[in-house]
Amino acid sequence: MNIRHIEPEDCKAILGVASNWWGSNYSSDMFSKWYIQHFRDTCLLAEENGKMIGFIMGFLSQSNSKEAYIRIVMVDSELRGKGVGRALYNEFFKCVGVRGRNVVRCVTAPRKKDSIAFHTRMGFVIEPQQQEFEGLPVCLDYDGRGGARVVFKKVL
Repeated sequence: MNIRHIEPEDCKAILGVASNWWGSNYSSDMFSKWYIQHFRDTCLLAEENGKMIGFIMGFLSQSNSKEAYIRIVMVDSELRGKGVGRALYNEFFKCVGVRGRNVVRCVTAPRKKDSIAFHTRMGFVIEPQQQEFEGLPVCLDYDGRGGARVVFKKVL
């Protein structure tokens, strides 16, 4: 497996697999050349034999000088559980660590039990919240559109 920075010309290929890998229709402005041009240093792509098998897109917080944020991660559904996500996260941790960041934050939907388990195995802790969903602390309006999220924090 090779992990490298995402390049603007990778955006078309990412858009081509995102909905299939996500399991439902998925589109985002992150999969655009402008996003990569501004956040390339913290956007990584995993390849095997020249084929894209996963990616992680994040950024360095502008507001909190010690923090980074993982916005989205996707792994080819046929390769989940094979270490691709773990490798992408570890490389992201290195990228942000050398830039002086020692806290990484991310979120997932409370119904995504596999994602919650993965993040816990990766050393993330679930941030306390005032609300709960199925026994999990959740932020009920995380995105300002009513979306509930489990909020994670990892200290590097």
